[in-house]
Amino acid sequence: MKKGNFPDGFDLDMAPVRNFVRRLDSVFNESFKHLQKNFNLNSFPIDVKETNSEIIVHAELPGYSRDQVKLEITGNQLRIIVEDRRSFSEKDEQNSSYRHEESFQYKERVITVPFEIPEKETKASFKNGLLKVIIPKKNSKRKFINIDE
Repeated sequence: MKKGNFPDGFDLDMAPVRNFVRRLDSVFNESFKHLQKNFNLNSFPIDVKETNSEIIVHAELPGYSRDQVKLEITGNQLRIIVEDRRSFSEKDEQNSSYRHEESFQYKERVITVPFEIPEKETKASFKNGLLKVIIPKKNSKRKFINIDE
């Protein structure tokens, strides 16, 4: 039996190489997760669940207030936007100095569903840094088809 491009009788076990590559990928993935947390490069975590009647989106937004979160519906997409503006001013009259700092942070996630999102029936709540959006599926025009063998 011929294996790939190798001549007959040549048996090469690639399992150790595949295991090594998997471990290497795991190390890089874990390292970059920590790097993203330290430098705040990552966007916020989202969990999407589907039931028979609705799609439920949970977004973890600790440290943000309701006023910093915006939701936008465009067709079959839900866009979650988080903006954080901070300003700090300090005036030292004794040393005749003035210091002013501003920061702006913008994060967004887009969730696409397989039907047009009903704007009026979609409900959202924000409590203790957890955003919950419930998208009803009642007007869904989705159809499932059978797959022949």
